[in-house]
Amino acid sequence: MSINLELNWAGGMKGTGHIKGDDFSADVAIPAALGGKGTGTNPKELFVASTAACFLATLAAISEGKKLPVESLSVDTVGDEGKDTFTIRHTAHVTLQNGSDADAVAKAIEIVAAADKMCAVGNIARKAGVEIEATADIK
Repeated sequence: MSINLELNWAGGMKGTGHIKGDDFSADVAIPAALGGKGTGTNPKELFVASTAACFLATLAAISEGKKLPVESLSVDTVGDEGKDTFTIRHTAHVTLQNGSDADAVAKAIEIVAAADKMCAVGNIARKAGVEIEATADIK
């Protein structure tokens, strides 16, 4: 699989850029806290977003494959940068269909852990020293 992106930038530190892929596009800028314009997304947000998107897609695929009775899936993700660390924390919100039993809840918790272990982007980030955590919020 090949990933092809087109990127452009105008205006120096206070400028803006744009990223276009086959199926997405995003405006980018240097964060205001670092002297930039602060509009659009920034590289760290894109990085955290890519780990979250991978985790969510993996979670959806495993849930379907294991026939988990899911009503909805969502993920809240926080990226925190320390002096020498970067941590990404995903909270997977899994709403099961009405009438789901305790076995379905246990299966959902297992599937969240499996998605965390199987997410390719998260695993690449881990190899680079990023700490990634995933917790399950099952309803």
